[in-house]
Amino acid sequence: MAGQLTEFPNARSSGKGGKHKPAKAPKVKVKSVRGKSLKIDMEPIEAMRLLSAFGTDDPGFASLMLNGLINASCSKAHLPGSGDINDALAAVTGVEARDEIEGMLATQIVSTHLAAITALRRLNGSENIAQQDSNGNLAIKLLRTFTAQLEALLRYRGKGQQKVTVEHVNVNAGGQAIVGTVHPGPMKKIEETV
Repeated sequence: MAGQLTEFPNARSSGKGGKHKPAKAPKVKVKSVRGKSLKIDMEPIEAMRLLSAFGTDDPGFASLMLNGLINASCSKAHLPGSGDINDALAAVTGVEARDEIEGMLATQIVSTHLAAITALRRLNGSENIAQQDSNGNLAIKLLRTFTAQLEALLRYRGKGQQKVTVEHVNVNAGGQAIVGTVHPGPMKKIEETV
């Protein structure tokens, strides 16, 4: 059963014990007429929140990301309304993009997640094996893509797992070992005198 949550009686500001207060998501107002482009209206404070949501100070970049988010994540069955767009913007804001690269990844992550949820919903309603196979494969691909995007964001932020390679080295008594990468220099010509 789908529904919209409107109240969270015991909600905290974040999962970190209330120490971190997340940015407020931008709210847009949409005026749509079938067959015409969406007209999006927002207050100046909401425009600033939109820039922050995508980690930028460039209105053109924020507009590009908003258009991509709307096209990728809102249902094609009906014109997207303010609620659809604001919900997607809330998810992007939750990523807390710090720059344009993170803003692009946030847009991709939210869009991929919503597409995966749609594929899972279609899988649940599949009527035959071919539909189950198609919807299941799409869901798996989207969920793997989501995970890869999240890992890319964490790596970009410097929180990804570091790989350490340990190699076994034997050094006999009286021997010497070098730890690290060795880059040989230019070879010197040795002349013999007789």
